Amino acid sequence: MPDHDPDSHRRCHGHVFPKSGATAVGAEDTDLLDAGLRAWTAPPARQDQKYPDSQLGTVEAMPANPLGVALRNRRAGHHTLVWARPDLQAPEFTLTSPAFDHGAPIPEKHRGRLFGANVSPALNWTQPPAGTVELVLIAQDPDVPVGKPATHALTLGIDPSLNGIPENALANPSPIPGLRHGKGPLGRRGWAGPMPIRSHGPHAYVFQLFALDQVLGLPVGFALDEVIAAMSGHIIGRARLDGTYEIR
Repeated sequence: MPDHDPDSHRRCHGHVFPKSGATAVGAEDTDLLDAGLRAWTAPPARQDQKYPDSQLGTVEAMPANPLGVALRNRRAGHHTLVWARPDLQAPEFTLTSPAFDHGAPIPEKHRGRLFGANVSPALNWTQPPAGTVELVLIAQDPDVPVGKPATHALTLGIDPSLNGIPENALANPSPIPGLRHGKGPLGRRGWAGPMPIRSHGPHAYVFQLFALDQVLGLPVGFALDEVIAAMSGHIIGRARLDGTYEIR
């Protein structure tokens, strides 16, 4: 993959994210709660418009979220991504998804949910460098209004003989043998889809795939800082794919 244009990365913007589901909520209540979240985050229409919702019926359009507007210019920035670290640079190969193009919106199907499944997009990649023994995937949102990007996936143990992973492979537990998920914010493991602050503008979701010359072998419960420390000095290739998501 050719070098990425930093300006194009700045044009893609990032997210805040969901808590893992509550076990005390029944299936019927879960559907209603999730529908309520979709109604709250739905794009606004004209003042005289209403729009349908499959669970709640007709829902009034909402005005802009004052918090999102107030924080619109506050973002962690692409320089805070794992990709930007000087000690993790390496030759690039190519990462793609059949669900969206580089720099394009991530489909609604893969958005974040407070309740129910977070469905990760399928990913494909070209052959990593010779000598690769493990692939590590880190997905981050650099547009959250705090100092560090939000982690949306932190996955070790991807077999380098694979040329991709299917949709929902980042579920916890993963249907793909060998995949292990680390802890994201709020302790969530596996894919946490986009759910940015409404009216904050578009967020980028940066999928970063690292080819390593050794297996990391981190214990259960590993976190991002541990992965970064263990990868340093062992990255022989890397690939990147950016998607975007916005709740107006």
